[in-house]
Amino acid sequence: MIDPVRTLLVGVGARGRVWARLLREERLTEVVGYVDLEEENLAHVRDRYGAPSAACFFDLGAALRALRPDLVVLATPPMGRHRQAVLSFEHGAHLLSEKPLALDFGEAIRIVQAAEEAGRALAVAVNFRYQHCVTRARAILRSREIGAPSFARYVYWRNRDGRRPGLNRFPLTMRQPMLYEQTVHHVDEIRFVYDAEVERVWCRCHNPPWSMYRDDATVAAVLELTGGILVSYIGTWSAQTRMTEFVWRTDCEGGALLQRQMFSDLFIARGRDADAAEPVPLPWQEPLVDDARQLLTDVVEQILAGSLHPHPSGVDHLRTLGVIAACEESDRTGRSVAMDELYARHNVPARWLAWTEEGRPAP
Repeated sequence: MIDPVRTLLVGVGARGRVWARLLREERLTEVVGYVDLEEENLAHVRDRYGAPSAACFFDLGAALRALRPDLVVLATPPMGRHRQAVLSFEHGAHLLSEKPLALDFGEAIRIVQAAEEAGRALAVAVNFRYQHCVTRARAILRSREIGAPSFARYVYWRNRDGRRPGLNRFPLTMRQPMLYEQTVHHVDEIRFVYDAEVERVWCRCHNPPWSMYRDDATVAAVLELTGGILVSYIGTWSAQTRMTEFVWRTDCEGGALLQRQMFSDLFIARGRDADAAEPVPLPWQEPLVDDARQLLTDVVEQILAGSLHPHPSGVDHLRTLGVIAACEESDRTGRSVAMDELYARHNVPARWLAWTEEGRPAP
């Protein structure tokens, strides 16, 4: 009989409430406490889950000293995560952090370094990797049943009302909200599905006059990946209508793979002359919940097995977050950015760049 991992949830806002549910339902975790700056959020877990007042804290340091958790789950805004992460490691806790690990690439590197120095595990909740459409697409492309991928188009066109109940509010005023809160997921999917790394980035960011976001809510980028893969990407939260459009098409040597909805509708076309695509059967998932559920179980099982680099690991996340930082730099300078040059400027250790993740989500 394995003792559950004693877990502290930090942040019980919109996304944190999903984690509160999943941590309660996960047999491998025992929630020992909650941290949030708002009394309303702590009242939610007291009312919903019967959390005792002694398990609810306004201060992370006080919670860590009182509870000594094995695992901290960070569901806080990305600003200030460096301090929260380092404090967790100093108190002997492993860490599962929401994405992005930080808004500053240098800070993210220092968080990964702090985990290594403390001998603690660090994972990042890029839960889109655990969507059935994503894991199945990766399996199809790895099998080469329609050949190797060559070029792709990724379109995410959405009117996201950042004031709607149930959504985090901080993206309304943060720097580059589309890049760091949404495109980061898409870039991670692209890396994961193609099993390839981005080598060069060209990017433009934009904010239309009607946008409710203080900073850019639209991203257009061209990504050059290993294996000669070229990806054209555009994503927005400020579409003028509520008609959401999502298309991810990958053309390969022997056909094409097409996803027509954000979390489902995967199709495959076999043969160069195919004039129709057949649906790929997929089990149903509750969007943004069941994928996070699978990620949580996967990460905790790896921690229990003694892994200090549970996938999706902090080291791997640097390859995704580095692309986001390169997008922001390209927009600012008007020039393309070579990833090897960006990593060299930030002194990213060679051993991290050579890192390969094993045991990724099964198709």
